[in-house]
Amino acid sequence: MAGGEELDALIERAKEGDVAAFEKLIGAQLGRVRRYARAFATSDPDADDLAQEALLKVFRSLRLFRYQSAFGTWLYAVVRSVFLDREKSRAGRNRTLEEPLEGRAALDASGDPPPDEVIAQGQERRRVWEALWRVPADFRSAIVLFDIEGYSYDEVAAVEGVPVGTVKSRLSRGRSHLRRVLEESERETPSASGTELSPTSSHLKRSGS
Repeated sequence: MAGGEELDALIERAKEGDVAAFEKLIGAQLGRVRRYARAFATSDPDADDLAQEALLKVFRSLRLFRYQSAFGTWLYAVVRSVFLDREKSRAGRNRTLEEPLEGRAALDASGDPPPDEVIAQGQERRRVWEALWRVPADFRSAIVLFDIEGYSYDEVAAVEGVPVGTVKSRLSRGRSHLRRVLEESERETPSASGTELSPTSSHLKRSGS
């Protein structure tokens, strides 16, 4: 992400409708936006749709950005608001999400690990995200922002519009919920992984791409 004056200049050009400036502005954030969108979706395709919808809203709403927070924080808040709007619009309607998880955003390694290692890593990431999707959305959002993206308590609080104490509570409860889901998964498929899966920060970061 550009910094300082360059970032401000990109924002101002994008506010004026410069598509190239907007693309450069969000280019470094695309991966993070997609991962955060996955916190609110129950399949990778649905997450991609949410991310695309959020980026369209960012483009249309950018002129409202007043530098009262970091651009990245504001960006995440927009993704969250799009999800909440979606939930309101689909209230009372059932939607089936039967598509298999493809893990299309899972592997961004710079090297070329052995195929069996890639498969194992992909399966582990899939299991973690499948478990995360069974955690309540508010808890899931905090876990993704804090444990996977590495944001501070204050930054997560700014995105979610809640006090820091609420963020800490959501993280604690969300990790407990995630741990239970992973333990259930281990019991159901004991041979699926050679190592115990526990929702620690380091493990989630390895599984966040």
